[in-house]
Amino acid sequence: MPSAQAVSNAFLLKAFSDTEGVKITPMKLQKLIYFAYRDYLQGTGRKAFNDAIQKWKYGPVVQSVYDEFKSFGQNPINRFAKDAQGKAYLPGDRELLRCIDDVWNRYKYFSGVQLSQMTHKDGTAWSKAFEDKIPYLKDDDIRNERQDC
Repeated sequence: MPSAQAVSNAFLLKAFSDTEGVKITPMKLQKLIYFAYRDYLQGTGRKAFNDAIQKWKYGPVVQSVYDEFKSFGQNPINRFAKDAQGKAYLPGDRELLRCIDDVWNRYKYFSGVQLSQMTHKDGTAWSKAFEDKIPYLKDDDIRNERQDC
């Protein structure tokens, strides 16, 4: 199973190769990762990665990805996530890569704030975690979330 950082790198590769100059801030990256996780879970019944998805003020967050890119603040990310040996990885699962492509094509023009607002709508896994006053999103709630939120 790939890491959340590998999923991050797949989105960053999309941005770095985008001929229209689409950029990814840390907030936008978090939401793209969440949508990929949701869509992959709904489509396959499997998790895209093992990291828990936390309920933060501005939507779903994967702590390890936050820690990797928090130094960028509100600025575009300009490097890949790397492991302790300095290596950057991408997911090898073709189905997950297709899902990442779909999410990228659907959401690349939205800002992090716009994507955050989507995650806060009624019926989302984030809104259920908020209502239940729990720190993490439940996979069952993510599995049942509508994709047009």
